Amino acid sequence: MTIGDLLATTESESLELKSTADILKFSISKEKASIQFYRDLLRHLSDPSTQSIFEVLIQKEHAHIETLQLEIEKLGHTVDTDIEKPDSAFLWDEQLETDEPVRHMSFIDALLLAIQKERAAFRLYAKLLATVKDQELSEVLLALAEEEMRHVLQLEREYEAITHHEL
Repeated sequence: MTIGDLLATTESESLELKSTADILKFSISKEKASIQFYRDLLRHLSDPSTQSIFEVLIQKEHAHIETLQLEIEKLGHTVDTDIEKPDSAFLWDEQLETDEPVRHMSFIDALLLAIQKERAAFRLYAKLLATVKDQELSEVLLALAEEEMRHVLQLEREYEAITHHEL
């Protein structure tokens, strides 16, 4: 599987998200999968400036997980606070199969990959948003989609500042 194939896949067609808690747990599982993807990528990169992009993204994903866990707790549910442990309710296959070009990815290529990954997360939440009718669920999904788009815009600004090209 190529990185492009990985970023294009979505599991949303098979999901049954009927409550805010379901959406929040689903979101945590996606954030955990993203952390694992970025960590896998980090292990294969040699350039410190390129690595720094993914280290920052990992920190942001951890912060998202903590926020989502707090929201679940506000609903009166308990959550597994082990950020490293994948959620068995949602199976994500986001393993990175590295090849030589990935190992020597440039800073610009790393930015582009991060932009693609964050756009894919935005599209997933937007697609889920279109499937729900409940106002509360819609608001949760909209907030998640907006957060992912903020990441896209931040990464795109960095890309434009370095390359002086718009995406």
